[in-house]
Amino acid sequence: MKHRARGPPALIRKGLNLMAYRLTRIMATTAAGLMLATAPAAVAHAIPAKKASDAPILIGHRGAAGTAPENTVVAFKDGRASGADFFEIDVQLSADGVPFLFHDNTPARTTNVAEVFPGRENDPLTSFTWAELQQLDAGSYFSDRYEGERIPHLDDAADVATVKTGVYIEIKAPVNSPGIEQVVADELRNDPKWTPLVAADKIQVIGFDEASNRRFAAIAPEIELQQLTGAVPGRAVVEPWATFADSVGANYRRLTPQNVADVKLPIWFSASTR
Repeated sequence: MKHRARGPPALIRKGLNLMAYRLTRIMATTAAGLMLATAPAAVAHAIPAKKASDAPILIGHRGAAGTAPENTVVAFKDGRASGADFFEIDVQLSADGVPFLFHDNTPARTTNVAEVFPGRENDPLTSFTWAELQQLDAGSYFSDRYEGERIPHLDDAADVATVKTGVYIEIKAPVNSPGIEQVVADELRNDPKWTPLVAADKIQVIGFDEASNRRFAAIAPEIELQQLTGAVPGRAVVEPWATFADSVGANYRRLTPQNVADVKLPIWFSASTR
């Protein structure tokens, strides 16, 4: 098992300097030219250390949510067919502990739950068992063409991914899925569907919840981990993140020149004291 060194040098090497580079490119280039994800909540992710060219990393948001129902197998296949470097998914745990892929906390927006389970439209999705989730249609909301598309298991994403098109796995609302960090780590370590992707550095675990990210880093330090944030944080926030995260992802729409300076500052400071 390989262990990723964490702490300020690791984040400087793999996160902040690359993030600053990417933020600078975003500031100087049109958003359309850099952010090709079709969903409105696209996130500007830090460039992984092994990216050789200056081209931005292309990530299919929720699979390919602009061309197929989000977080479904058909969306993952569209993301792969587009030539994206990664497609992104959202993982939660069912009431009986099965890791499934879905973005929202409730099933109302993108399933036929009102027909199948009347009165449960606004129940937490994590209160449904895996068998119940499999009764829901997760495709018809997008188009009749996708009627019958089911909520996927986490491993369904591995079936679609390749060493050319990897997966960003967002741990979604971990407060609603106690123990999800261990479940995801076990899948990535032990399932033969995932191990070749991990070995090829085509897997990143990402999330907004700092406590959850810290738990995951402690369980699986060998898996690349990205701390998500709505706005680019200052040095006082970023430095503690360096103890567990490999990179930082922020929403590009809120970037300012000062954000870029704030990100670059810890690099210069740390580099001068090494």
